[in-house]
Amino acid sequence: MSRYERGSLVVTNGPIFTSDPDRPRATALGIRNGVVLYVGGDADDARQAAGPGSETIDLAGRLATAGLIDAHTHPILYGGMLANLDLQNGITNLQDILDRVAERAAQIPAGEWIVGWGYYVMMIAERRPPTRQELDSVAPDHPVVLRQRSGHEAVTNSLGLKLAGITRDTPDPEGGTVVKDADGEPTGLLIENARDLLGDSASPGVTPESLLADLRRATESFLSFGITSVGEAHITSPDMFRAYQQLRADAGTPKPRYNLMLSHWKMLEAAEEFGLMTGFGDRWLRVGPMKFFLDGTEGQRTAKVSEGFADEPDNTGMWMFPPEEYRERVLRAHLAGWQCATHSIGDAAVEETLDAYAAAQAALPRPDIRHRIEHASLLRPDLLQRLAAEQSVVVPGARFASNDYPVLMTAFGEERLRWYQPWNSLVERGIHVAVSSDAPVQSPNPIPNLKAIVTSRSEFEDKPVMMPEERLPLDELLVAYTRNGAYCSHEEHIKGTLKPGMLGDVTIFDRDIFALDADDLDTAAIDMTIIDGVVVHRRDG
Repeated sequence: MSRYERGSLVVTNGPIFTSDPDRPRATALGIRNGVVLYVGGDADDARQAAGPGSETIDLAGRLATAGLIDAHTHPILYGGMLANLDLQNGITNLQDILDRVAERAAQIPAGEWIVGWGYYVMMIAERRPPTRQELDSVAPDHPVVLRQRSGHEAVTNSLGLKLAGITRDTPDPEGGTVVKDADGEPTGLLIENARDLLGDSASPGVTPESLLADLRRATESFLSFGITSVGEAHITSPDMFRAYQQLRADAGTPKPRYNLMLSHWKMLEAAEEFGLMTGFGDRWLRVGPMKFFLDGTEGQRTAKVSEGFADEPDNTGMWMFPPEEYRERVLRAHLAGWQCATHSIGDAAVEETLDAYAAAQAALPRPDIRHRIEHASLLRPDLLQRLAAEQSVVVPGARFASNDYPVLMTAFGEERLRWYQPWNSLVERGIHVAVSSDAPVQSPNPIPNLKAIVTSRSEFEDKPVMMPEERLPLDELLVAYTRNGAYCSHEEHIKGTLKPGMLGDVTIFDRDIFALDADDLDTAAIDMTIIDGVVVHRRDG
């Protein structure tokens, strides 16, 4: 069957979680030509709806859900990370990193860039990234750039600094820091916008062909994890946009549905000129929001906060560009018909985002705009009230709290950390909350994401349960992973729930995860991914 021939199948003999408030549970599902026609409890009715010759999937007690939606990721970056040095897995100290760099240096010609992704200082015994001198010791003849897993910092060696023209006299760019030692020499560490000083040369071999290869690599990974729709959070070039169009046109490649956020720096003027706006596209590839970056992140103490960090009281973080310019560009995007999505981590950044959205809506009232706040990590009770009243959509990173708990406690202290990603408080107020892995920041594997939010437990075993009052029940979390994911891209009328007339996108787990203890959720796996009624991934091959 060609990838774009819609499939017909029957799913039966197990629990089906539909995410439909009118019928949340079923045991039989019938899909014909890629569209759900029957949801209920009668397998024979499901077979009749699907039609003769339809494939039958016997759940045998396994759980099926509406297709999972990862609302905020960076697929091309993620695919590139899968091909570059892995600095996330099996790294316990600096020597592990240096050994991998040395191994790559021995494999490629002198002068070629060595690229790695994913180091995290909390997993490194020395609690720091390598210095340029340490990188020089294992790769003196290769420029090196290693990116922290959040993407908000990078470290390079002496040759990398030289090729970028970074010296002791290089000033800090707007929204970034070139870290220097006591003698005023660059250490190799580049924070936030200072990473851009490395230029395109630090992304070796980036071509239209390599972008498409990275996207294909990420696509295979998403499908293996049961992800049927994906939000691309930052399109920054025409070549990136073309890669998605090429993938869309390839009828022989199984793929999830992609929703694209366009960088305002690169795309706003062009969109204004040509009249492009949110919603252009089809069920496979759709233009989503205009994307803005307003602040940094917690680990680098660059998130913009209203009160100084607990361990750096005089530091309230960093704007990525002036708030008044941000408001002006949000207004332009709003007037041009765009949904807006803003990276805002600190509470001051979230407040500024809400102010900008409110000002834009006051200038031109638009119905059902659904402007988004990506991450909205550190909140306050007054911000929760505003989010509910102003109907913004919130897209938190699923494992930010569980995976960064020690860093967050140091940065914010226990009292403020109470309002860090308060999942249950958001849902209780009727705020539409979708789920994001932010891959490659975290794996798109939904299993650890589910456990992190349901248990509210730190992934560091010596740390206590975090904010137990913010645990989200599994059924509400699956709604966030499905129906709310579709809502945040204005697509809840075609996907995100299993009911007649909706697209036949289904995720099948290897067991009924509702029967598991919350702490055992990570023992589950994804068995099957179905898109348009076609099985596009089976764990057993």
